[in-house]
Amino acid sequence: MNLFTADVGQGKVHIYDSDNDKFHPKLPQEVFINLNISELKRGDVMVVECAHLRESHKFTLAQPFDFSQLKELEKNANQKGVTILLFPQKSTPKARKLAGLTDKDKSDEADTRAIANFLKQDKNAFNSLKKFIPTKLKIFQEKNSSVFDYIAQCNEDINPAKTCEYGFSTKIDYEDEVSKWIKKYTFELTQYLDNDIELINAIGLKYLKNGKIKVAVPNRIYTLVHSILRPNGELRFRLDLGKVPKWKYIKDHYLGCKPYHMNQGVAASNYKHWMRRAVSEYAFPNKKNAKCTDFPVGMSYEELVKLKKARTKVDKMTQKIWYAIRKMIVEDELR
Repeated sequence: MNLFTADVGQGKVHIYDSDNDKFHPKLPQEVFINLNISELKRGDVMVVECAHLRESHKFTLAQPFDFSQLKELEKNANQKGVTILLFPQKSTPKARKLAGLTDKDKSDEADTRAIANFLKQDKNAFNSLKKFIPTKLKIFQEKNSSVFDYIAQCNEDINPAKTCEYGFSTKIDYEDEVSKWIKKYTFELTQYLDNDIELINAIGLKYLKNGKIKVAVPNRIYTLVHSILRPNGELRFRLDLGKVPKWKYIKDHYLGCKPYHMNQGVAASNYKHWMRRAVSEYAFPNKKNAKCTDFPVGMSYEELVKLKKARTKVDKMTQKIWYAIRKMIVEDELR
């Protein structure tokens, strides 16, 4: 199997042939649609950023193909035995960093090479790619509208608390049903966590010398409780099913741990950019200070494996904490 990667821009398609190390720049779009690409053969794989293979509309140039062209591409791929896979554009910066590319190195060739190298090195990333299935824009929007609305609702709910330090400031008079719940049930939560000090610390709680519990990092516990309980005291439901979500839905859409999501909002930022980083045991070797990124340009794949292992551990810890909170609020009705 030979891996090809493609980028689309300014009405042209740019394709990188990884096995033969050949870059084909500025190909006409019909060449791509017909898959008339040198060295492309049955059994090969073509990877394209997800955004480029959605039905075109007037508000963006990133999706240049109409639905009939996408169906034609699918037909040609099936006839020629070529598999087309979708790469999450959110992961392109990661691939560029691993290739040692800075913002100054931006080019179609650099991006296609970086993505190909990333997918060859990281088999899990390759195996998680979605298969290309042409979808009408209206159907795509209908399918995803409940998720978009859910994220918007969560952002609208959490923003007032964020600006008021989540109800734990001594200088700002703010309180909602989430912060009230935390203050009332903090001790009970530690019991539901079997007094596991690692989990207690991870959620931002701290034992004082007098034995009392302090909320040391409010945005962590507030973010997780807020995924189940709204600031007005109501349970938070999935908008499509009208039920309290399970962990997979929360992890994918609320905490934003899904590569195909963009613009995920406050809760996802609180988790991925603050809680997960702070709790993780991984630190990039010889970084100058805590503010420096653990994912610098030129990071090796060996270090990436260590980083992902540490993040996975935090995700599993968070899952345990979240299920404890869910049991308290939903099943045991402590609210």
